[in-house]
Amino acid sequence: MDIKFSTGIWVFGTGVERFAPIGYKPAKPIVELIDEAAKVEDLDGLEFHYPTEVNEDNVKIVKDSLSRYNIKAVAIAPVLSQEAQWARGALSALNEDTRRRAVERCKKAIDIARELGAEILIIWPGREGFDFPFTTDYRKLWNNYVSSIKEIAEYGSDIKIALEYKIEDPSSYLLHGSAARALTTILELKMQGIKNVGINVEFAHAKLAKEYVPETIVLISRYNALYHLHLNDIFTEVDLDLFPASVHLLEFMELLYWLREVNYNGWYGLDLFPRYLDAAEMIRQSIANIKALIKILEKVGWEKIKKTIDMNNPIESQKLLRELLGFS
Repeated sequence: MDIKFSTGIWVFGTGVERFAPIGYKPAKPIVELIDEAAKVEDLDGLEFHYPTEVNEDNVKIVKDSLSRYNIKAVAIAPVLSQEAQWARGALSALNEDTRRRAVERCKKAIDIARELGAEILIIWPGREGFDFPFTTDYRKLWNNYVSSIKEIAEYGSDIKIALEYKIEDPSSYLLHGSAARALTTILELKMQGIKNVGINVEFAHAKLAKEYVPETIVLISRYNALYHLHLNDIFTEVDLDLFPASVHLLEFMELLYWLREVNYNGWYGLDLFPRYLDAAEMIRQSIANIKALIKILEKVGWEKIKKTIDMNNPIESQKLLRELLGFS
């Protein structure tokens, strides 16, 4: 398998979280963060938030830095959750002035993506929902959200608009809590002639939605909507972006199998939260995990795995699992 790895430049950042509001590490200029990323073997792409990491003031410097290291700008993600103005929603906001500001931010992020040569705009609708019962006209909420995505997609018709779903946090109830709910928007927009909206699957978010990620990948692929991946892992109900395959090992193996089966040829993005760890080393180990699992799958044999799945026999699948784990 020919795999392209990317990661968010935020992985090299301070590691701010609600339990460490000043972060775990000192802040560094964006060029220094790119310098650190360039030292990671097999890392060919970077993703950026707009306007906090890349913006109109530093885009040329970022572009020059990426060019110097021959690193691809993969995706731009407009920040629509971390400011007070988005507290009651952004793209779905019932306040029209707020909604317009959110749409315009996405358009500016598309302009930055074009300048950097990035092919994807990632929209994480973390504020698109509500917090309390009997507070929201859900018809207006959905109408505003879908209308916003349509306008953004039309403006960025040359860009893939990838929706990254999550069931909750920071808003208590999010419109796109699962892959299937995100697909409703994508299919509605397709009926209106919009064909450049798809999904960015984050492994941890899918697990929070109680999804089995290999099956989710197949479902999304049925609609040609698998635009991007954010790979990581999770223990239970806290989205801490751990090393890929560090918890759900067998599920990751099957995920990699099905990514090959559906002919996914996009980027394998790593969305990690190193906290106190060295970011570059966490990325190295994450890439090593994925490459090691692919090597195991290749050793056992793609065709053998396919034949076992086609048997639809749990007894035979247990034999395969032991072989994949090196127990037989």
